[in-house]
Amino acid sequence: MSNDSTNASTSTPNHEQLGIVTLVAIVVANMIGVGLFTSSGYSLAALGNPGRVMFAWALCGVWAMCGAIAYGGLVSRLPKSGGEYLFLSRFVHPSVGFLAGWISLIAGFTAPIALAAKSAAVHLIPGSQSEDISVSLLAAGLICLATVLHIAGVRVGTGSQNGIVFGKLVLMLWVVLFAFFWIDGQTWKGAALPDRSAAWMPDSGAAWWTLAGSMSWIALSYTGFNAGIYIAGESKHARRWVPLSMIAGTIIVTIVYLLLNYIFVFFPEPTSIVGQEQVAAIAAQALGGDRLAVVVRAIVVLSSCSSVFAMLMLGPRVYRQMAIDKVFPTFFSDASYRKSTILQCVLSAAVCFAANLLDLMSYLGLTLSACGALAVGSLLWVRRSIPDATPLSLIEKLATSIYLAMSLVLIIASCSQRPNQFWAMVGTFILGILVFLAWQVRSKR
Repeated sequence: MSNDSTNASTSTPNHEQLGIVTLVAIVVANMIGVGLFTSSGYSLAALGNPGRVMFAWALCGVWAMCGAIAYGGLVSRLPKSGGEYLFLSRFVHPSVGFLAGWISLIAGFTAPIALAAKSAAVHLIPGSQSEDISVSLLAAGLICLATVLHIAGVRVGTGSQNGIVFGKLVLMLWVVLFAFFWIDGQTWKGAALPDRSAAWMPDSGAAWWTLAGSMSWIALSYTGFNAGIYIAGESKHARRWVPLSMIAGTIIVTIVYLLLNYIFVFFPEPTSIVGQEQVAAIAAQALGGDRLAVVVRAIVVLSSCSSVFAMLMLGPRVYRQMAIDKVFPTFFSDASYRKSTILQCVLSAAVCFAANLLDLMSYLGLTLSACGALAVGSLLWVRRSIPDATPLSLIEKLATSIYLAMSLVLIIASCSQRPNQFWAMVGTFILGILVFLAWQVRSKR
């Protein structure tokens, strides 16, 4: 496939061209979600020191930035919508591409959309639990509402999303300013847990291994850095703006993550947040009482809603491309994405009624990291499919190497520390291969 043929095929049936602001907003919306407000409690329980929790967030920021650079290299050489499925099916093999599409359907969008919607619902209904039927109904209703907005037109969906993203960033900035400039530094209580090391840096091989294993929760919060690849074919100047939007969005989100999590783990008593899901709410209550708790609750709702909006836009692009390639029912190949969006809505709304979706965080972090590593690795195969493609630059080679190495360490460490989630990830991949083989047999018949 030559660059000329690639350019000729980049036009999309949707003539709404997305600008750089919307592209960055999509990346930010897809990244900032449930993980920001829950992960640090689990990480503190594993690491025992808020400083090491911050170190893990910083390392995952480096991992995400390298991934954004590598994904930018992919989309600059093939600026079409379709996500990991597109790159792996074109650069490696259709079966590997189908596997990525399968992962997108199960772990990439369906479960995370439901998880984000339930997070919003829990914070909208004080005193509720994620298993409550009222929470599930409200979450499903939110997904349906977002679906209606998207079906009404890209302009409506992206306009709503940009407003939500801007609103939550303003609220987050206000919380950061309040904590750092209006609160007496002597009231900050963050410290290592009893009988745990006070050193920020791991001081033994076992400590480093524990740090690597705990990064799977935090990695889930960063996995949305690649959001731009799913709609590259619908953006202006895709070869330049999509890579730029992923890098800019990742920088913005990493700064937000580090500032907010510093507040979450260093201000309250460490024993009050260790192992807790509602870390942000606990920290806000300690920081500013009921008023600030309401503000943080609003931030969680806005973040969760924008995640739902973003993922409902991105997922259907993958399924439509798979349908066009005849590895998914061709019924979903409509140019308006309406059928794929409705499919995504039905699947995610159904998952809202499953029990305790927060238990999926580790599984999702592992599965999406593994799928991302496959996609980034395909960058090394680009010139086999596009002989006249631009050779990889030094920064692209370095970013690819770092991303793949960190992903491998994260997965192996998680295997030894959380084998159930690891084997669930392996099972998802195996099931995807079996579905592909079955689909091939059906197609031949």
